[in-house]
Amino acid sequence: MTTNAETTSESPVQVYSDNSIEVAALLTLSGGFLDVFTYIGHGHVFANSMTGNIVFLGMYSATGNWQQAMRHIPPIVAFLIGVFIAFRMHLPSVLKYLPKPALTCLGLEIIVLLGASFLSDSFPDILLVLAISLVAAMQNSSFTKLELWTYNSVMTTGNLRRFAEAFFRGTMPAHDRVALREARLFGFVCLCFLSGAILAALATPKLHDYALLIPTGTLFIAFVICWRRQEARFLYFKLKGKLPRAHR
Repeated sequence: MTTNAETTSESPVQVYSDNSIEVAALLTLSGGFLDVFTYIGHGHVFANSMTGNIVFLGMYSATGNWQQAMRHIPPIVAFLIGVFIAFRMHLPSVLKYLPKPALTCLGLEIIVLLGASFLSDSFPDILLVLAISLVAAMQNSSFTKLELWTYNSVMTTGNLRRFAEAFFRGTMPAHDRVALREARLFGFVCLCFLSGAILAALATPKLHDYALLIPTGTLFIAFVICWRRQEARFLYFKLKGKLPRAHR
């Protein structure tokens, strides 16, 4: 028989993930890159921007172009599955085996992008887009904080809104340092997303799938930063926990 305590213990657990501007910048840059990469090079669908996919789905459905409309459904489904997997990875029963879900999701995205960069031209576009949508959703669901604030690493609409709101609060009616810092951070990640999109637009037609080595590299740098900080944090709390006993 399942007790109430056992049921409660299977609730998702908030696990540490990096919330620095350095990591957020690298993740959003790769997010902008991947959307343009799949749109230009693989069927005019978005890997990350589900808003764009839903808009195209509605537009093509309204005009009766069902073949084009159906192309936008699989990435949406893959994205939802990725969010579900990331959510499951925060359950205690999974954390026993994967204690660092954010790093696991980021590492999986790196592996998928690295493998995809060497695929043959005959590999189906839809399968590549599905793989990218899945791992991008997992990473996006794992890295949700920029310092004190919630942000999105693969889409920019919410980040742009946060920038505008924070800038308004920071300048009107009175000067607010915290709000202005929030505005600077969110403005910067929006620029990173734009930079990634521009970079993909320049690189994809020339490099084709090899262009994925660019976001693979940026994500690998983010992975190293997260790993080092998480190990340092673990060591800090480990030493802090042992010090009181050492002085008893």
